[in-house]
Amino acid sequence: MALRINTNVTALNAHMNLALNDSRLSGSIERLSSGLRINKAADDAAGLTISEKLRTQVKGINRAIMNVQDGISLIQTAEGALNEIHSMLQRMRELAIQASNDTLTTTDRLEIQKEIAQLKEDINRISWGTEFNTKKLLDGSGTANVSTSSPKNLDGVVTGAVLTFSDFSVNVMPQEKWTINGLTQMKGVAQQQRSAIFVRQDGEIASGTTTLQSISNFYDNNGYFILDQPQTLYIQGDNHQGTLVVSKDLTLDQLADRIEAAMTTDQLGNGLHFEASSCQFIDFGESNGQFNVTSGKNGLIGRVNFTGEESLVRALAFQQVVAPEDPVYSIAVANLGVAPGSRAVLTTQIAGHRAAGLIEGLDLMFQPPSNAYARTVSATLGINIATAVSFHVTDSRVGASVVDVSVVVPAGDFSMEQVASIMNEQLSLGVGGNTSYARVRLNDSYALQFYTTNTGSSAYVSIAALAGSTELGLRNGRVTGSGGSRGYAQATLPMSDLGPNAFNFAANPMTFSIADDHDPTAFTSIVLNTDYTGGGIDSLVLAINQQIDDNGLMIRAYNEAGYIRFESLETGAYSGFTFSGPLLGSYAQLGFAGIPPVTANVNGNPVSQDYAYDQLAVGYGFAVVTDGVGLDNLSFYTIDQDGTGVSLGIVATDPMLGTSFHRLVSIADQYNTSVQLTGAKLAAEVETGTQTLRFYATTPGEEGQITFSDLADASSDNVLKATFGITPQTYDNGTGQYEFTMHVRDAFIQFQIGPNQGHTAKANIIRTDVKALGIEDLDLTNIRVAEEAIGLVDKALQRISSERAKLGAIQNRMEYTNNSLNVALQNMSASESRIRDVDMAREVIELTRFQVLQQSSNAMLAQANITPQRVLDLLR
Repeated sequence: MALRINTNVTALNAHMNLALNDSRLSGSIERLSSGLRINKAADDAAGLTISEKLRTQVKGINRAIMNVQDGISLIQTAEGALNEIHSMLQRMRELAIQASNDTLTTTDRLEIQKEIAQLKEDINRISWGTEFNTKKLLDGSGTANVSTSSPKNLDGVVTGAVLTFSDFSVNVMPQEKWTINGLTQMKGVAQQQRSAIFVRQDGEIASGTTTLQSISNFYDNNGYFILDQPQTLYIQGDNHQGTLVVSKDLTLDQLADRIEAAMTTDQLGNGLHFEASSCQFIDFGESNGQFNVTSGKNGLIGRVNFTGEESLVRALAFQQVVAPEDPVYSIAVANLGVAPGSRAVLTTQIAGHRAAGLIEGLDLMFQPPSNAYARTVSATLGINIATAVSFHVTDSRVGASVVDVSVVVPAGDFSMEQVASIMNEQLSLGVGGNTSYARVRLNDSYALQFYTTNTGSSAYVSIAALAGSTELGLRNGRVTGSGGSRGYAQATLPMSDLGPNAFNFAANPMTFSIADDHDPTAFTSIVLNTDYTGGGIDSLVLAINQQIDDNGLMIRAYNEAGYIRFESLETGAYSGFTFSGPLLGSYAQLGFAGIPPVTANVNGNPVSQDYAYDQLAVGYGFAVVTDGVGLDNLSFYTIDQDGTGVSLGIVATDPMLGTSFHRLVSIADQYNTSVQLTGAKLAAEVETGTQTLRFYATTPGEEGQITFSDLADASSDNVLKATFGITPQTYDNGTGQYEFTMHVRDAFIQFQIGPNQGHTAKANIIRTDVKALGIEDLDLTNIRVAEEAIGLVDKALQRISSERAKLGAIQNRMEYTNNSLNVALQNMSASESRIRDVDMAREVIELTRFQVLQQSSNAMLAQANITPQRVLDLLR
């Protein structure tokens, strides 16, 4: 074999193996020291890629597990708060059932209402204050952030999952329709209540000037006056409370003013802020002696309740006579995020002030806008007489001064005051200069009442020869007065004191005259020329009475314990009589000291006869009467907020023509017909509760206006203020708005429950304050509304129960998610370990092998290095 020394191939080969074994040993030591099979990409490029992917998933799953656990905590926090709201609603329901039992007084219910108020406040506190990591949970912001252009007039209440997030236009308009009789608004009905009939302690119906201390209603059965100390009356409505103090020195008119102020004043002034509310004390008609209270808001939102001490509430005894009906509104919603040409407008009609379904997951709660308006004074009652009515009236006058008055009421429309005036004008003229004792007035029901200026049973009125229409309810017949005592004249000496010949009028004849007050000038002569000694005083009295009867006088002579006594057969002011003469003899023959003085009674009751009118023929309206000089029409002009106007002229005529009385419905129809021709945004309607006419702007809310101005001469009697009680000015008293913009932002609660994009779960939580739950106006102050409150609380309980069930389902899902993530974490960690972690046992074997090889390589390299020394052996 060749022997070379410049290149030690054997050494080089040994060195190469030594370096290789050293590298392998280093790698094995690295794997054993790190525990990893792959410490760098060179160790296993494909395996490193797979391992890093798995490691990403493992770390993501770890974070997702923590996210899920945090999410569970958030859900538990929300559900725990809802549990407390649930408990408070259960308490509210218990209180509502308690308040619905009539063993409680109004005072007890007022105390219950105080607890209700506290519970509502705490529900709101929980709803607005429940947080997780400063994130609000129960205010609706866990679903959507809602803002509106007018928060006090429009609110978006989150009731579920909102599907569309954008800007929306919202239009709220009272639903209107045109009818044959003009404009009719489907705007609901305002609640009307009437009080007890207030009666004075003397038994008469009270008037507006009667003080409360004079009214029997404010005394209990034991005679105790309930207002010895002033009491507070509370008025509940629309989640607010108005208060007023009731004291004994108030008149009924003053109390009415206080009630109205408590309803119309804003909340800062201890009122309800129902601006158009009214309270009137009625002193005529079918509501005579009662308060009439009309709410200023239509529908259930305007319902009011009176409460306070039981005795005061019982004395006032307010009772709903007209139930509130919610107005009908047309709600239109458009998505402003869609191009104008492609927008779909969703509309609905609702009765009330909460609309659902127009924006998925949101209820629109709005403050109903009111119209600018002006209201007339209460109208007067009128009647339509189809054909002229005629009749004759006679009274208690007789003889030469008898009065038989022919009365005629023409056909046409008249106020009842005009009818009475027409009759009185004819009665006062009388016949032959003699005025009739009969007169006509209106009773408390505004029906005709005939009465007399004289009193007692001596007074009467007779109606005869009645012809024509029957609307006035008149009938033929005679009516007599009552009460009082009889006129009389009694001798001063008994007949027994006048001597033995006292009854012998044959020897001493006597002639005198007597007349009763029906006709004081028609005297009747009484002739006494017979000896009455045999029969005594009784035969004398009989002789006098026979002659009186023959002449039809309403007088009698009596034996009054031996005295001669003349006495009227009637009572009252015209029960007197008059003596004259005597022509023969002397009144001393009858025991009188001169002409007999007559004591006549001026007391007694006049004739008072009511006649019931035909209910189908009457209606309320205003009389527009000419002044007799020239045209005196009621003429005025109204304009809306855009400057479009309409004029109205109501013709004034002589009341005898039957065309001067104009019914409310007729005026409203005439006005609305004119409005249709001009296009003015105005209208008129009849308010039957107060019998008033209401002119208003059809544009609702603060934008609407109606301005009045007189067109008649300033000197005219028929101007707005005098006829309608309306001051010519601009009325812009509408409230609220009808056009809104609403912004809805996505605010769903999102949980990252997996390691990758898209591994999310969403949750939404509804708004849970009392307004959202529909119990904001929960009122238990009387038994009727307490019964209704049970149903309202049941609905709120159902809503909270449903939300808790939803949150419970989400929590269960999250727990299952947590379990599945843990399983995935375990499996992926094992997979990643199999790829990346070293097999220690196998690697130790490799390490041992590499160590042996390294030592062997070192030894062989040493041997290879001394191989060239063999050349020296050749040189020796």
